[in-house]
Amino acid sequence: MTTGRDADAARSPDTTGILDEILSAFTRALRRQGSQLISRPEVVDQLAGQVASVLDDVAAQLELPDAPRVALTGEARLSSVEIGVQRAEHGIHPVESLRAAITLFEVGLPIINREFAPSDNISATRISRLFHKAIMARVAVGSLSYVTFLMTKLQESRQEERRRIARELHDRVLHGMSLTLHRLDLNRHYADHDQARARAHLDSAVEYLGEAVRTVQQLSAELRRCVGEEGLASALRDHLKVTTPPSVRASLRVAGDVKALPPDTTEELYLILREAVRNALRHAAPRRLDVTVDVAATEVRAVVSDDGQGFDPGGPDRVGGGLPSMRERAVLLRGRLAIASEPGEGTRVEVRVPLMESGL
Repeated sequence: MTTGRDADAARSPDTTGILDEILSAFTRALRRQGSQLISRPEVVDQLAGQVASVLDDVAAQLELPDAPRVALTGEARLSSVEIGVQRAEHGIHPVESLRAAITLFEVGLPIINREFAPSDNISATRISRLFHKAIMARVAVGSLSYVTFLMTKLQESRQEERRRIARELHDRVLHGMSLTLHRLDLNRHYADHDQARARAHLDSAVEYLGEAVRTVQQLSAELRRCVGEEGLASALRDHLKVTTPPSVRASLRVAGDVKALPPDTTEELYLILREAVRNALRHAAPRRLDVTVDVAATEVRAVVSDDGQGFDPGGPDRVGGGLPSMRERAVLLRGRLAIASEPGEGTRVEVRVPLMESGL
């Protein structure tokens, strides 16, 4: 008759051997599923570390002091918090981790039951619960660190946006108003003895004032952070109307039921597209600007393209311009942002956001 520790396992398992077998079956299953996790070279080592720590937890709970611990190095030694942050940086959503956790449980439990050899159903149930608990504890920690990382990045992008608006107010609006006042003073000075010069200064004042007014209108439109009841199409149309100068031909095409989009998706998508439009108008000097939004059953795809001067997306001077915040907002929606551009060849910004899951 077995009692105590022997009731949970008839023999001490070879933890290293179990790790190798589970990890091999686990990675094969992830490849068959096309998981994002297995697409990066460092992830296999991370998965090895997480599986090893899960096995250590199970062995410790079963009071198996003679079960060997697995020596970990490099990426395999990262904590769940560090792994969650890395996955956020690479745009891997916690849903991928949850799917991987389910897969690990499915492929690992039969191996663990075989190696730990529970003596009865109660022992087998306990091992199953311990294995599940150890897996999900790491998913929870990683997911929380993922969300914390993204929220920090979004807060940083919002602070940068406020600083940018402050610079716009100072450099363009305040400067324009100063020039306007200066030209009006010159107009008054020449009004009595040089009508032509006075008129020229007055015309310049009107031009500077008009530019300042347009800048204020653009900033006001950018500060509009809510799509509103009219929906995404109306918000984009209004933004293009206010911000696009007469020299640029702008178009908007919307297909599908945009009003069926979840509110958070609508809001973040609007902010991404608004930033893409702003970048094009501010930096690309385009003659044409096209915005398209296509809503399908499982995905929304939006594109902002222009025929402007283009740029090198991988250049060292492209860390700003709103690109990081656009990527982070796309990742927050479990989406992907792609930028295609070459100097002199225009720019195409595409964002794809999934709308529903087919199942875990």
